[in-house]
Amino acid sequence: MDLGLKSVSVSFGNVVALDDVCLELPAGSQAVLWGPAGGGKTTLLKVLAGLVLPTRGDVRWGDAHVTSLSEEARREAQAAFGFVFQTDALFDSMSVLDNVRLPLKKRGVADAEATRRAHEVLEQVGLLAAAGKRPEDLSGGMKKRAGIARAIVARPQVLLADDPFAGLDPVTEGQIARLLLQVSEGRTLIAALPDPLASLPLPRQLRIVAGRIEAPSR
Repeated sequence: MDLGLKSVSVSFGNVVALDDVCLELPAGSQAVLWGPAGGGKTTLLKVLAGLVLPTRGDVRWGDAHVTSLSEEARREAQAAFGFVFQTDALFDSMSVLDNVRLPLKKRGVADAEATRRAHEVLEQVGLLAAAGKRPEDLSGGMKKRAGIARAIVARPQVLLADDPFAGLDPVTEGQIARLLLQVSEGRTLIAALPDPLASLPLPRQLRIVAGRIEAPSR
């Protein structure tokens, strides 16, 4: 699915989070969105996923204009997106398996199918043996793997990763970077980072400062 932003601005009260951003991301794009804290990286990811609507401008998913969609249609279309959060965002009261199954349960997928697909992605990220554990029993790297499994279990076309290496040591960072590259094969991947990483060599580098993309490149 092609993604597009045309003259997109987002304001929260008097704070301008995005300022006249234009961006085209053809299906299968792989890009690092990098820049200082408070520069607009997370807001841009949320706008791409329809979690934040622009104050001005146009957001396009394929041929659909996001602001023209009904709330119900927008929610249905958001099934095309998987989000890897900066924090693991796992529910401590649930097992790893149930955390990963959750997006499917919310979409009404039958229990047996949800469990089968959750086992499939947990095996893909090397975490099948921990399916019955609680998040509190996992290391930081294992929590990241669980978060990635949850992000891809619904088979999204677009994977958005918000500072997915935060709090990780260099060895674990490299492992998670390789995993992101693996699971994003054939998908659009946009990773928001403070700085580019050698371990995540994506072909596009988009620097964002003060809500504006300064130097997009292909």
